[in-house]
Amino acid sequence: MADLPDFMTNPNAVLGDVDHEWRYGRVPDYKKVNEAYDLEKTVTHEEGSLPWLVSNLVKNWEKEMSYKLRGDQMRTISQEKYRFSVNGGEWKTIDEMLQIGTYNALIGDTELYKASELDFSESHKLFKRSLRTFSWEVLEVYCGPPKVVFKWRHWGLMNGDMNVTLGNGQKLQAAATNEVVATYGVTTAVVDDKFRVEELETFYDPSQLMRQMTKNLKKDDAAKESGAKCPFAP
Repeated sequence: MADLPDFMTNPNAVLGDVDHEWRYGRVPDYKKVNEAYDLEKTVTHEEGSLPWLVSNLVKNWEKEMSYKLRGDQMRTISQEKYRFSVNGGEWKTIDEMLQIGTYNALIGDTELYKASELDFSESHKLFKRSLRTFSWEVLEVYCGPPKVVFKWRHWGLMNGDMNVTLGNGQKLQAAATNEVVATYGVTTAVVDDKFRVEELETFYDPSQLMRQMTKNLKKDDAAKESGAKCPFAP
């Protein structure tokens, strides 16, 4: 594996980029997240296996996307070709991702979450305050590279209350469930000959996680939710 980049063999490789520009002016601390992942993961991949390599790549990609300020300092992507899409929607560039943040890019506007009402910082604070940690794991890898298709799980213990701004003066407020919430999806990634991501396309249900996190809606919000009309109803 000597010919592989470090972000393929070490899930925390990019945290060593101390000379890069990081959000909040410092390299992020992933100690709690890494400890929770080791304790709570459902799959252990053999070192050197394709799932292990893919897991390391995506974990480093997430760290860069969430905390690096400059696209030209992101080692896990091809700056010239990188693009990102969810559920067949509009492709987003690296600059757009850096502006809105990974949570907003992944969830978008739904009945229980409005990415259009939250900036990068607000969206990240929402999940950090609600979840003890938010871990991610590769479950299966179906093929690759250069086109890698894999199934994943994203989970965490909801031990904090959640407040979601929906626009027009509306908010959803939900008490902590003190239960593990989780969402699942499938992602297709295209990588170049240096294993840098050129294209990421993710397919999953954005409302799956939010419905679990709003299980304990406050009374007024629960009444509004139960009275909402299904968009597909006649």
